[in-house]
Amino acid sequence: MDRSLGADEAEYDSSLIAECKRLLQLQSFTTQDEIRRQLTALGFGRISQSTISRLLLRLDVVKVPNAYGRKVYCLAVENETLQVDSTISSQIEFITHNQLFIVVRTHPGSAQLIARIIDVQPHEEILGTISGNDTVMVAPRDINHIDECEIIVKAKLGLPSD
Repeated sequence: MDRSLGADEAEYDSSLIAECKRLLQLQSFTTQDEIRRQLTALGFGRISQSTISRLLLRLDVVKVPNAYGRKVYCLAVENETLQVDSTISSQIEFITHNQLFIVVRTHPGSAQLIARIIDVQPHEEILGTISGNDTVMVAPRDINHIDECEIIVKAKLGLPSD
């Protein structure tokens, strides 16, 4: 269904902006055409490359290198809380720690997304994350508070703290 048909222009623009922002929070895109194709697949028809360019400018999107050195589009300032969908938590196999690091084991290919979700809204107990294909290592600011840090990580991912 083409969302642009029958919807007033302001509502369409608002929906397009919100959906683009959500996509940028949850996925990595290396080209504007990838973003355009994804939005088109979601029902936003007749989107040109110049529309995407203006949209990215409006959202204050920058291109930054990812863990593999490929430049991807990223929101420059992320002030709003990311809504964690239950499908995100379904990508996690387990979370544990060894008194030094917290390890989040994910399904293959999900680790970067999970690390991004943890990093989006920085928390004072989390120093940072490192992700691979199916594992995220979370460095706590203070290893003496690792249990509290693990609870914070689980909350960010929409999981119960046990």
